Amino acid sequence: MIQYQRQDEILSKLEQQQTMSVKKLARLLYTSEATIRRDLNTLEQMGLVYRIYGGVVLAKYANHDMPLFVRRQENAEEKDRIAAEAAAMVPDGATILLDASSTVQHMVKYLFGRKGLTVITNCLKVIEKLSESKVEVLCTGGRFLPDNAAFVGYQAEEMLRGIQADYVFFSSQGITLEGDICDNSEAETAVRRVMLDRAGQKIFLCDSSKIGRRGRYCVCRAEKLNRMISEAALPEQLAEKVRGAGSGQ
Repeated sequence: MIQYQRQDEILSKLEQQQTMSVKKLARLLYTSEATIRRDLNTLEQMGLVYRIYGGVVLAKYANHDMPLFVRRQENAEEKDRIAAEAAAMVPDGATILLDASSTVQHMVKYLFGRKGLTVITNCLKVIEKLSESKVEVLCTGGRFLPDNAAFVGYQAEEMLRGIQADYVFFSSQGITLEGDICDNSEAETAVRRVMLDRAGQKIFLCDSSKIGRRGRYCVCRAEKLNRMISEAALPEQLAEKVRGAGSGQ
């Protein structure tokens, strides 16, 4: 099979399944993983696909609300470092809000052992992981989004309006250089906005791949944050916005 035919086949497979591993594509197309990686590099340069750890997703899905299992693979090492730094901010006895982002889910393992900690979340995965700990967990309830493992909607938002938290830790699809924190899920954006209103400290977790990304909906402005945690230095234009909130990176 010549190169352009193989690349057409890759795109066809991704139309059917949205995301695939390099190993699976190599097996389906009877070629080597090295060849598939070269094809994916070419397709990414053409703007047709988006590379994730160990695999690939069609660009049109990467620019929308990707399923959680895809987002969990993306920049996992960077997200884990960010999550560890965020968890170190949480004192014993705190009440914290955690959204359903893949980055925030990395925090959970670092919260085990906290004394008197209360976690309020709209994320089923967070609840499942904390079920093995002594942390008190409150779920927002609401309409369930299976692809995102998130509870959303009126019931979730109303539950959140009745509480007051010390911190909210959240992430999103991206942040523009102008300081708009964006996402492509209207329902999750609405929940995050309420979380931000009900928390004293607003902490945004953002790996460097999200910097400069845009989304359909604005969660909040960078100036509203108390802190933004990233594994890389921020572009100066964005750093000024974050410093404007009195937080630093």
